[in-house]
Amino acid sequence: MSSFENLRIVDNFYQTSLFFPMPTVLISTLCEDGTTNLGPYSLVQPYYVAGKDYYAMLLCCRNSSNTAQNILRNGKCALNFIDDNPKNFKEAVKLSWPGDKPEEKMPKCNFKLEKSMIQEENPEDKRPMVLTDAFQVIECTWMRELDGADKDQPGCLNGYEPPYHDFNGITSKFGAHFILRVDKILMKKKYADAIINGVKGADFPRIPVDYGYRDSKN
Repeated sequence: MSSFENLRIVDNFYQTSLFFPMPTVLISTLCEDGTTNLGPYSLVQPYYVAGKDYYAMLLCCRNSSNTAQNILRNGKCALNFIDDNPKNFKEAVKLSWPGDKPEEKMPKCNFKLEKSMIQEENPEDKRPMVLTDAFQVIECTWMRELDGADKDQPGCLNGYEPPYHDFNGITSKFGAHFILRVDKILMKKKYADAIINGVKGADFPRIPVDYGYRDSKN
């Protein structure tokens, strides 16, 4: 007889039917007016890790979110990893409410931002700003040509109609997946030195783990 229980698979199974560890990142994107928007996410993971001519991350999100709409518009973003300082979580929660517009939430944001290193090196390559408070940042470009997603456009905030893509772009009425090419990895010197010279236990950043946990009652 099995030592396990057979748990029902439901919507958002990763947080309702599993204990599933995820990272906590703030994704910066470029708004239509050129300002930077920040949105907190956990459904982010490595996608292409070897054997390709580039490396990539995968983001899963609501297609009506500010983040998704900005990526659909200009294809640029940065994944900013925060540590477990409580003040970081307080700021992340302020940025997390669906429906809040960038011009409403960003003036209240206390995170410090600085210019993208890619844009510093090439001013013509317009990028969202990156989080000074992050311990590491991945600057990315959406690979919109994959899965025929290059025709996907922003603007449908009440849901997209089919046909849908399998793995990139608009993948359901309310969902999107973005394969994000890794353009540059930025890291604070303490942690960069540790990776290059050999990591000891004390060198690891205090990285939060988000379970996004929801049970059937609470």
